[in-house]
Amino acid sequence: EITGTPFMGVARPMPKEIFSREDFSFFNRDHFDTILAARTDEWGDGNVHACQYFCRHGGAICTSFKEEEGYRGYYWNRSWEGKESSMTGDAIGMLLNLDEGTLTVYKNNRR
Repeated sequence: EITGTPFMGVARPMPKEIFSREDFSFFNRDHFDTILAARTDEWGDGNVHACQYFCRHGGAICTSFKEEEGYRGYYWNRSWEGKESSMTGDAIGMLLNLDEGTLTVYKNNRR
């Protein structure tokens, strides 16, 4: 049984120094300006920059690092097609398509 609130995520490549901030989190709006200042041309025009999958209930959260978008700069997706929670022993994979703004979650080698 999975206990607590385990989650995993993917994000755009970031400069290493961003992670040295105290209490760093991609979803802490106090860090959005610093993260966006590190933006490079490789980011393109996409507006999804980081996503997390919550194992316990199968929900997902994504952010654009802009506080005025969504709720505090991020979007909860609690009822997406194929949503499933995970159990101990499940293999979880993630594919973040930054061009399309999509997150695909694989559980035990299936979408």
